[in-house]
Amino acid sequence: MITLPPLAPLPPLEVQRSIPSDEWELYLDAWVLLLGARLDVSASAFEEFAPKDESVVPFLASYYDNLATSGSLINQSGAKSRTLRKLCFLLTRRLILETTAVPPSLLEWTYLSKLCCCYPSSSALKKLIIDAWAKHEDAITTSIEKGKAVAIKQLSAPDSINISKAIADIRLLTILASSLPATGHVLMAGSEFLDTLADAYQTHKRDDIRKTLVANVYVGLTSLLRGTKPNLSLLLDQLFGLKASSGVGTPKAKKEPTLLSDVICSSDLLSRLERYLVTQPQKRGQDLATSLRAYQIESKAFHHRYQKPKKRVDKGKGRASGLPPIDELHAHKMSLITQIQDLFPDLGSGYIVRLLDFYGDNPETVIAHLLDGSIPSELQDLDKSERLPTPVTTAHHDPLPPRSTPPPPPPPPTELPIRKNIFDNDIDLAELARSDQAPSTTAGAKNALRFGRANPTLTADDLLSDRSNHTAQKAAIISALAAFDSDDDERDDTYDVADVGGTVDATDEGTDQQQRKSADELDLTLLQAYKSNPALFSRDSATRRGQPRASLRRETGLTDEAIEGWAVMLTRDPKRLAKLEDRLALSAAPGAGMAQPELASTSYRRPKVTGDGEEESGTEGEQHGSMRGRGRGGIGRGRGRGRGGGGGGGGPSGNQNTAASRQRKEENKASRANHNRRQQRAKKVARAGGMVG
Repeated sequence: MITLPPLAPLPPLEVQRSIPSDEWELYLDAWVLLLGARLDVSASAFEEFAPKDESVVPFLASYYDNLATSGSLINQSGAKSRTLRKLCFLLTRRLILETTAVPPSLLEWTYLSKLCCCYPSSSALKKLIIDAWAKHEDAITTSIEKGKAVAIKQLSAPDSINISKAIADIRLLTILASSLPATGHVLMAGSEFLDTLADAYQTHKRDDIRKTLVANVYVGLTSLLRGTKPNLSLLLDQLFGLKASSGVGTPKAKKEPTLLSDVICSSDLLSRLERYLVTQPQKRGQDLATSLRAYQIESKAFHHRYQKPKKRVDKGKGRASGLPPIDELHAHKMSLITQIQDLFPDLGSGYIVRLLDFYGDNPETVIAHLLDGSIPSELQDLDKSERLPTPVTTAHHDPLPPRSTPPPPPPPPTELPIRKNIFDNDIDLAELARSDQAPSTTAGAKNALRFGRANPTLTADDLLSDRSNHTAQKAAIISALAAFDSDDDERDDTYDVADVGGTVDATDEGTDQQQRKSADELDLTLLQAYKSNPALFSRDSATRRGQPRASLRRETGLTDEAIEGWAVMLTRDPKRLAKLEDRLALSAAPGAGMAQPELASTSYRRPKVTGDGEEESGTEGEQHGSMRGRGRGGIGRGRGRGRGGGGGGGGPSGNQNTAASRQRKEENKASRANHNRRQQRAKKVARAGGMVG
């Protein structure tokens, strides 16, 4: 069986202050060595040795108690203290997760809360807490319920000492709930704890107490929306309870800050609730969120939003280093000290300054607590006769101390540096030499500027006799001839759209017929769906999300808006509906592919008359009819000169022409006055060949 030396617990903070640094280094070395030896033990040996090691739990409890209280060890020594902190975490993890008989003290809510205080924002810690809850849920739940009951009892007591202990416990519960959402579920179960916090909020006016209560309620309520099993119903029940106790929406509503108003005004609880209700809508929750929004607007004047303090960037504009500190107090604070010392002359000025700092520079509150004897224990243990240090003036500081003369600057260089850029190697055409002055090198001959032929003495015979590059040139010519086809005619661009001016219809007839056929098929498909189920074309979200609408979209390739618009236009045009029904009947009959296409009408139609009396040109039949009407009576002769003759109108009958002319004459008379008559007279004169009767 393995035997290891026991671990001595950490001494209290007062004892740590009196230990010399060299001796404290030895303590740290011993703790690191013993913890490392326990972590190096095998799993089976550790399972057998851990229940009998009675010194481990007191050491870990004392270590995390010191670390959570002071934030760090008093005589910390850099790397060694960090190593000790890491080994303590690893040993705690091994005791909780790798042993069957876990010490009950390690599953207490106080130990877990202090563990969370010492490792803030640590993912390894959150994983350890969640794994511990999954393995020891019953033991941790029982411990949290005991801490909850103790906090309720302490908050209900009128003693200020119990209130201070309750606030400290509530802070630890808040820290544990922020790392383990299941803790918030346990705290928010039932209404007694929340009612006690609401009563304590109304009873105690100190800002630090109220902020602690609000933080606990906020973390507890938001934890109901977190974790693997959110509990929205419990969250709504607790909010309804706080709303009822505050009298929201009733004539008895409190015109003062309450726990509910502080929670919804100082945090983002309502925003979290509204975001959750968007994904999982609920009528009860939405009504509650709306009423709380209205209450938030009414109570906004009592609270301000909690925000993290911004990190100020050091711009080097502070007090110069090396100056003595300024210990002088403001005259206003000196007057507060004298007010308290008039009643308590035995108290020192330094001790009174500490009391004023604790109670927010309020001398009445300090005097009341001194008379009641309700000063917190951490202030009672201080030296009551402490005096302020003697102020030190800074008159001896010289803002401009003498400095040595700087060395002279180095002399400037005799040769100036040569400027270089990416354009240094570019060739300037103005500086190129003539061909007869070009250098003999290849690069110079290539970059030389020449006038005329490069080699004026070279002739065609010389080129043909030069056989040095004959093979490459011949291959290039043959490849060019192979790509050329002498049988291809030049394309006729006589009727191109660009040449004609856009008057030639370049649309492919086959493509146009195919598109028309696909449009007809699409109309028939939609009509069949419309006949079978008209509600399928409704313009509502439920129909759009339905399976029949999705199938119709896939079949037609149209959007919801196009499908619904097709149905609207169909109901507005009964003729189109009748045509589509006929086409659907023909397509369903045998031999539907031989259905006759729709033909345009060729019957005679009376020509339309425009506003200025001109007749619009119609079909060919209409034009022949008009010419037959004008032919009777000749041109300004015989019966054509009379009022009822054929020369005055375009119809075969003079009476009809007279009626039509009168109708055209009276038309637009109110807007055009005599202009229409003048134009008609001009037309008659033109028909008479210019002779005025």
